[in-house]
Amino acid sequence: MCGIAGKISFKNFDENEIKVEAACMSMINRGPDFQKIIKTGKAVLGHCRLAIIDLSAEANQPFFSEDKRYAIVFNGEIYNFNEVKKYLEQSYNLTFLTKSDTEVLLKGYIVLGTEILKHLRGMWAFAIWDNIKEELFVSRDRFGEKPFFYCFENDSFSFASNLSGITKLVENNEINPNAVSELYAYQYISQNNCIYTNIKKLLPAQFAIINKNEMKINSYWEVSYSEKIDISFEKAQVTIEEILHSSVKEKLVSDVPLGLFLSGGNDSGLVAAIASQYKKNITSITMSTPHNTELDESIYAQKIASIYNLNYKQIDIDINCINILPNLLQMIEPFADSSIIPTIAVSQIARNHLTVVLTGDGGDEIFGGYGIPTIFKQIKRSSLPFKTIIEYLSNLRFQPGTKYLSKIANTERLIKYGGIYSYCNSMDYEPSNIRKYLFRKNFIDNLYNEQAHFQKSIIRKVENKGFTDHDLMLYLGVKGYLADDFLMKVDSGTMFASLESRAPFLDNRLIEFTSKLKPEILMPDGKEKFLLKKICEKYLPNEIIYKKKTGFRIPVRDYFNSTWSDLLIKFIKEGISYELGITNIEGSIKLIEWYKKAKPSQMEKLLFSMLIFEIWLRVFHLKYENTNIKL
Repeated sequence: MCGIAGKISFKNFDENEIKVEAACMSMINRGPDFQKIIKTGKAVLGHCRLAIIDLSAEANQPFFSEDKRYAIVFNGEIYNFNEVKKYLEQSYNLTFLTKSDTEVLLKGYIVLGTEILKHLRGMWAFAIWDNIKEELFVSRDRFGEKPFFYCFENDSFSFASNLSGITKLVENNEINPNAVSELYAYQYISQNNCIYTNIKKLLPAQFAIINKNEMKINSYWEVSYSEKIDISFEKAQVTIEEILHSSVKEKLVSDVPLGLFLSGGNDSGLVAAIASQYKKNITSITMSTPHNTELDESIYAQKIASIYNLNYKQIDIDINCINILPNLLQMIEPFADSSIIPTIAVSQIARNHLTVVLTGDGGDEIFGGYGIPTIFKQIKRSSLPFKTIIEYLSNLRFQPGTKYLSKIANTERLIKYGGIYSYCNSMDYEPSNIRKYLFRKNFIDNLYNEQAHFQKSIIRKVENKGFTDHDLMLYLGVKGYLADDFLMKVDSGTMFASLESRAPFLDNRLIEFTSKLKPEILMPDGKEKFLLKKICEKYLPNEIIYKKKTGFRIPVRDYFNSTWSDLLIKFIKEGISYELGITNIEGSIKLIEWYKKAKPSQMEKLLFSMLIFEIWLRVFHLKYENTNIKL
């Protein structure tokens, strides 16, 4: 993994090198091993390297073709690069000067053009400049593991790996109201928005070609749940196991110390079990929360480590780890999934031993680990006209004085009477009746009118393609919160510590197979993740496989019950977000006081989003010193 940045100016070239250098320096944690800025034709490209494959200077970037026509900056890993390299050597008689995947990627593009993307397995965000055509080719990996921010204005195209990088390259950074609204609603900002109005994100599985006239964006891959195959449960197990072994084996290739994150759950446990067959005495890193035994799964991680002779290292997370947030928020968009805090803490300590870690990310989204797809399969829709009243009651969950009424509208009733869109509404923590408390009126006037707009926009793209509601929920998980929440969290948290993470479950071969499985094969009798759990029975004890899911999180609710509520009130009363035309001070404080009194379930997530935004405004947007912000 690395940090990339660039600015292509088709008319004005003033100070571009200075700007790109500033962008790279702001992302140096993504690539501390080597940094370089080059000017080639109308392009200035910059790279911060975290050296993983081929540690030699010859593999440094920006990397040129031998004739200097092309230059590439690349963030990520191509796991099957040796396979692609062999294909290029045999089919096109190419020779290679390095052992890096960067050279394979560049030469593959030179001979295959955009078709090279179909040959790749990996995670990436890259840009290739063509000095003769004066055009830029950019792409992002299928799942969105690697971010790509860009801005195309005033005859210039700028790009970078994170927000701190791209804002060094562009001006007029005006806060996007819909991005703030999404942060409060979902705890993250979707791929369709950025916190600044003039900055965009290349979406997962997209590529683009940019020249002086235009930017053409295309998709090169899509997952489909509409075509199902006839296959036995046992044969499906065998196929999945074969793919996972291949995926794990590819991801063990590294020229630097490599280990894995081991949570004590099925996904990371299965990865650890398979990895141990190909790499002996592999180091595993486990987080422990000794102050909260309900969240602590380290006892299970120790059992897995003992079975497979892993080099087990346990990291005890102290509640003071939350004080890292202001430092992180100096680099990224505001992001309020609280599990990013332990992700950073465990990554920082892991970096003392490792440069690369394998993770279990993606297992839940691909195999249906949250239970909602099975509910859609099991519940029979009702024709009774209760949709409006159920949605109304659901939206009351955070409104002062209505704590118990909203409990009538549970998940099962929402699905039964309202269907998939009513369920999406319940995932929105900022319904219209709460907006009036949170924001000033002029700010509200600029927001989407539709509740859960982002989730519904994903569903609309495929709702006429023969997907069942069960499959739509799986699709929404992969295309929605996997990319924008979980992968954003992992990239930001690990890169903050200069640590590369690799996710064997995020192999396109795996989801291309599981998406074709009927529900009765993937989750027979409505048992979530049952197919994967049966595979786990070959590798893990049943007490681990079938225990209650804990999750990787900190006790945010406890913190708001103690000091965070008062801290948030303090920030709001300072009036910074009010003066920017955003926050309704009186209404926001009323919501916080209501939480302190009644403690509605899940409302702490909305409050945490508000707290994150207030901190981000100070340390990123307004560039305040963060030394006085103590959590």
